[in-house]
Amino acid sequence: MKRSYLMSGLLVLAATVPASALELTFNDRGSWEAIVTGLSNFDGGTQAVGTAQTISGGVVFTNLQIDAFENSFSAMIRANAGPGQNYNNWGTGTILRTVDRTGTNNAYARITFPTPVSAFGFNFGVGGCPTYFDGCYPGAASNVYIAPNGNVLSPVMTTATPTMAFYGVASDTQTFSYIDVYVTEINRYLVLDNIAQGAFNAEPPPAETAEPGTLLQIAMGAGLLAAARRRFGAVMQQG
Repeated sequence: MKRSYLMSGLLVLAATVPASALELTFNDRGSWEAIVTGLSNFDGGTQAVGTAQTISGGVVFTNLQIDAFENSFSAMIRANAGPGQNYNNWGTGTILRTVDRTGTNNAYARITFPTPVSAFGFNFGVGGCPTYFDGCYPGAASNVYIAPNGNVLSPVMTTATPTMAFYGVASDTQTFSYIDVYVTEINRYLVLDNIAQGAFNAEPPPAETAEPGTLLQIAMGAGLLAAARRRFGAVMQQG
């Protein structure tokens, strides 16, 4: 019987303790940056205007590596559009992009954090056209799949070019080692820019005045624990 009293008291007290766990996603960069500390941003690096190059082994920045793949082969392209190069012109200077996805390949980018982070965010878009030469340069809105730590989430919609969308995550329950971003449409390519990382600055919850029901629960739990102690003491004296 003393054990049931003790367990009941502990369960009542546990019910009064609020859980604190946050994992937030953002589509607005300013809102994401407002809760991140130690912010570090990578804008694609230096590339001469009007040129593009394929970079073997990906691009490396402070605690950050960005790779693009065509199936399992490295295919990262860094480009900085010049006059007349509408297919690479996103209005942000240097961009990082994958090759076009076709019916026989799987084009995606991987963002890796050698030291896992609790907050990351990046601008992204989809270029190219579902049908070549139909005049949609760099491209209309499209879905991409974003997979933090390999966990594929629901598709995320980009915006029509030249405007990029934003995707950010901040968590106080886990950290992230890598993120994969997949192109879904044929003849389209993924663009990444301003890839940022930091730490989630979770503000402590404001002090709250306990409601009468909560106070009653605490009192019940304390009472049950006290009763269990008295009963246990009596049994020990009899023994």
